[in-house]
Amino acid sequence: TPYAFTPEEAAAMAGAGADIVVAHVGLTTAGSIGAATSLTLEDATSAVQAMADAARAVHPHILVLCHGGPIATPADAAYVLGRTRGVHGFYGASSMERIPVEVAIADCVREFTSLRLPECD
Repeated sequence: TPYAFTPEEAAAMAGAGADIVVAHVGLTTAGSIGAATSLTLEDATSAVQAMADAARAVHPHILVLCHGGPIATPADAAYVLGRTRGVHGFYGASSMERIPVEVAIADCVREFTSLRLPECD
């Protein structure tokens, strides 16, 4: 995966010939095992923009995707994408595999545990 964690790394990826760079803003915070600390969504947006700008300064046609940190839901991704320029989408990992499974399992367990047995004579 062409992850970059800083603007300098994004520029280096672009300089090395990458056609895509993933602006990674830290471990995903959501879910049962998500990171305990992270950037705010606003700070993550600024960091993604800085990486996108650095990559495009070297390779104007590079594709840039945002990923990680507080960007854990479709609404989070929409927030970042709506406030950045030249960011082409979202690269999902935990937010598309682990977190939805955790939610589905928790919902199913809650449904089963809410069952009430009928009175037995």
